[in-house]
Amino acid sequence: MRKSIRNVKRHLPHFPEGTLVRAVVALDRCEPAQLRRFGFIDPFAEGQTVLPSADVGPEARRNSQGDEYVHRDLPKEEFTLLQFRKRKEWHGPDQVLTERLVNCRYRRYPRTLIAATSIEFTILRTPEGGRVIASPPYDPRIEGEWLRVAANVLLEGFGQVEFRQADLTAACRPVRRLNWEILPRGRVPWSQGSELLRRVIEVAPPSVQPVIRERIEAVEAHGPNFHAVGQAGFSGYWVFGFGERDLYVLESLSLDNATYVLGAGWEVVSRLTKAEIIHGGLAVARLVHDRTWPERLAQVLRPVDG
Repeated sequence: MRKSIRNVKRHLPHFPEGTLVRAVVALDRCEPAQLRRFGFIDPFAEGQTVLPSADVGPEARRNSQGDEYVHRDLPKEEFTLLQFRKRKEWHGPDQVLTERLVNCRYRRYPRTLIAATSIEFTILRTPEGGRVIASPPYDPRIEGEWLRVAANVLLEGFGQVEFRQADLTAACRPVRRLNWEILPRGRVPWSQGSELLRRVIEVAPPSVQPVIRERIEAVEAHGPNFHAVGQAGFSGYWVFGFGERDLYVLESLSLDNATYVLGAGWEVVSRLTKAEIIHGGLAVARLVHDRTWPERLAQVLRPVDG
């Protein structure tokens, strides 16, 4: 469990540029005792706003009371502190306990007061219907330090924190599709044996494997410099790339599936769903596996200067 955050930008999920961000904690993940110590009152109703109690810990204390910076590189200076003292005094034959204020002088390093950030937190409802303890919204580009303090106060009070947009919608995380395993770049002829391609072929029935090998060898004859094997829902598919021509041949284990020659760059293809790849209008050509398939494939993949 993380105890504090030093650089808030390293922990922010993906947000559009200029998005205001809140540090939040889901209310249902907090113990009632933690909420009360933080300053909230049962029944922890929506709209309650508190300046967290200094009793929560050092982060909360600095937030509510400020701090001091000690200049240990400077000479010490005389400092006077008014203190309350008790002592016994003789009043005739009796000792009497007396109390008084006295000025105590001592030397210490100079100090600079750091003003309290005084960040308050409010119980709010999210668009999904849940409730969170939320800081005010901040712009991480110019108010990153305030957002960091807010996050650390929540970490100290509840042991957890997340970041949401000002309207409390979750972060827009970029989609990373794990549908393809990319082979090393450069020519990898089938005659040398590609372990990944061989693994794909061995999934097919023995009677089908010779046909698949023949198709692979036909595409390999044109010198692809990029190879990728499908995973998960793309299992049984593979791609041969011809980067200099920006052409990508999509093949399948299924003997009934046509060969698709795609014109989009691989970075685009890898972000698409199967339906978008096959039916999204990206195909430069759709080649049915009949007797003319090798010739038509050669026509599509023929170099421009050829």
